[in-house]
Amino acid sequence: MITKGLLLSLLAIFYGERKKLTLPSRRHCFMHTKWHSSCLGIVEKIGSQFPQPQVMLVVHSTYASTINLRDSYGRLHSIVTKENAFHPASLLLNAPEGGFLLKAREICVGSMACVHEDGLFFDCGLWVSFLGAKRVPPSDESAPNVSALPQAILLRRELILDSFQKKKNTSLQYIHTTRSTEIEPLFAPRFYATIEDLSHHIRKQDISQSIESIQSLVGFGPGSTPSGDDFLCGLLLSWCMYPDKESPYHRFTMELVTLLSMLLKDHKHITTDISRMFLLLACDGLFSSSLLVLARSWDSREADNRQYREALTVLSEVGHSSGLDAAYGMVYGLVQTTLCVARKEVS
Repeated sequence: MITKGLLLSLLAIFYGERKKLTLPSRRHCFMHTKWHSSCLGIVEKIGSQFPQPQVMLVVHSTYASTINLRDSYGRLHSIVTKENAFHPASLLLNAPEGGFLLKAREICVGSMACVHEDGLFFDCGLWVSFLGAKRVPPSDESAPNVSALPQAILLRRELILDSFQKKKNTSLQYIHTTRSTEIEPLFAPRFYATIEDLSHHIRKQDISQSIESIQSLVGFGPGSTPSGDDFLCGLLLSWCMYPDKESPYHRFTMELVTLLSMLLKDHKHITTDISRMFLLLACDGLFSSSLLVLARSWDSREADNRQYREALTVLSEVGHSSGLDAAYGMVYGLVQTTLCVARKEVS
């Protein structure tokens, strides 16, 4: 059995021998000599939207388990060390426990990195290996089609989500009263009023009023990924899950998605850079792995909703409330669509 240490040693030998034989002609890629000690870890998988080789990136921000990088077009990409943080524009890195934080301190905002066939190389001498990593196809990052659930199951799912939100004391909760928050006195009431308006405009298929309500949610709330943006990611996922792709309802919601994408591209500072990355991915029909686990659990019919609960448990660990805010958007969108179709308000 090949251990991680042995694998890194083999890499060191491989690169050391190759360097003796040929000198790389890449002016902008950063090649090193101490391969074993400078490797942050081995990449397990690569998101479909992570840049191809020979692309230069600049470090945008660093966190305990994430490094965000910006490309020349202004879009962000990430190195993540947690499975629940993996998304279509990221690398999932299998890093030695404790070693990532220690070594990654050398990587600072503004550092340069180059994508190469073998790995991602930083100008400070650190790198991550792509040996054995597979690129995830977009089909695995896309929404599943789901069938309509009976109203009793919908109600149960709403209650379960609300219980997770209340347990974590999130600012936004599925079953709510007009309460203020410590963050902003009118934050939650304004949010609830906006999504109610949005649902009304969608039922009426009023494109201008609908996109106005959506724009009100973009960048709405504090943090690196505002709650309004997280909710929208989940809402867009629910629209992509609607099975009848030829229906007027689906065409209408996809038109809203197109308008949102244009808004995000034309106004780069309408929200945070990290949030903009997730919203643009959602506009392309691509979603984070943890949110897709929830989407794939939707059609499950267990009496105890085990799969659904497990998916919410994973999402509850994403940020302070980001995961549950995104779950809120997905559940809200699916419930609203089901009710509207049942009443024949949309088709």
